[in-house]
Formats: sequence, C-alpha cells, structure tokens
Amino acid sequence: MLLGEPPSTQADLNFRVLGFPVRVHPFFWIVVALLGMNMPDARALVLWVAAVFLGVLVHELGHAVVMRWNGFYPSITLYGLGGLASYGPGANAERSLTPWRQIGISLAGPGAGFLLAAVVCAGLVLSGTGLVVSWGLPLGLNVSPAAQIGGPLFTLFIDLILFVTVAYGILNLMPIYPLDGGQVARELFLMAMPRDGIRHSLILSMIAAGGIAVLGLTRGSFFLGILFGYLALGSYNTLQRYQSHRPW
Repeated sequence: MLLGEPPSTQADLNFRVLGFPVRVHPFFWIVVALLGMNMPDARALVLWVAAVFLGVLVHELGHAVVMRWNGFYPSITLYGLGGLASYGPGANAERSLTPWRQIGISLAGPGAGFLLAAVVCAGLVLSGTGLVVSWGLPLGLNVSPAAQIGGPLFTLFIDLILFVTVAYGILNLMPIYPLDGGQVARELFLMAMPRDGIRHSLILSMIAAGGIAVLGLTRGSFFLGILFGYLALGSYNTLQRYQSHRPW
C-alpha cells in the first residue's frame, strides 16, 4: 500500500531474495511495532513484527516474480504500512503490459500470500493439528491452528502468519485505491468503458473504503476505521482532481 518509493536512509536494511533487491526502510519497523502494541508481551510483539515482515515480503515477491515474467527488473521496498515492488527497466516491457497482464501483476501479491497460507494450513492438517476456520466482519475469513503446535510461541507465530496472509490478503483485494483490488478494478473499468473507467473506479473505491471504515468503527476496530476513512478521503480527493482536469 505504498504509492511512491521513499528516499534511502543510512538505517535501511538491504538484502536480496530470489535475485530481487529488497530495501526495508526503518519506518516499516516502527509502524508495524506500533500496530502490535496490543500484544501481551515483548516476545509476542517480536513475533508480530516477524510475521508482518514475512507476510509483506512474500506479497511483494509475488508482484516482483510476475513483473520479471513480463520483462521487468523489479526491486522491493518495505515501508510504513506495506511495500512496493517497483517495475524497474524492461526491454519493450511497457508495450507488452496489457490490461490483463497488469491485472495479473496486481493479483500476484495477495495470491502469493494465499499460497503461503495454504502451505501453512496443509502443514497443520498433515501434522494432525487441524484448523479452525471462522467468518466474521470486518476482516472476513479467519484461519487459526486448532491446537498448540511446537509450543505456545510457535503456535502464536503460525496464527499471526495466517492472520496477515489471509485476513489482510482479503482486505487488499477490496476495490480501493491504492490496494491491489483497486488496481484491478481500474483496469476492468477501463476495458469496459475506456472514456469513463477511471472515474467509475474512483467512485467505487470511495464507496467501498467508506463502507469498510464505518463497519470497522461499528465493530470496534478503530484502526480499520481510521485507515479506510483515510483511503476513502484519498479516493474522493483524487476523483475531484481528476474531474477538474479532465477535458469534457
């Protein structure tokens, strides 16, 4: 959920995964730690940060892999509430990036998270631990281990991984800018109505984000209310700018 790549700092963590350069901005650790302040103790907070780091990294790797299949040389940045897989240079890739390929890139991020969740769930089933699957608003589907596995801390880590990859993955597919679902909605609207697609996608984004914000607040999730209220406002402001500069 990162719109632009932040400037480099001396505190950045840099490494490579699958050949992709990865940069972790220090603000990523700060925001994730603040979001985990409701964890019961310091060890649980460390596990929360590790689970979010792994989940976001896998998500961005999904984008990056499909970008590379389309001829780009992407890099990954983790910052704030999420991350960014930057396209990088590509030989004639811009011309071959059709709407359907763009949709594939957008879906590859949450898809990679769901794949990781599926592997974890398969391991739990094969180990005899089992799963507890529940549906509830505002985060949707929730999947957890049915029993303790390998000790309480390891069980908590598995639970957090499933939460990050499944629940947040579903939210990321909502048709809201700048989430992946918003990018998919924009491409679909543009294919259906080239002249007016962007405006309709922004209207849908504003309505969907506002609905989730209200739902989050009514369900006691202050974080979701603030976050999606901010996204709704962002979609509204973008819509106003788009309509004011659009030649009618």
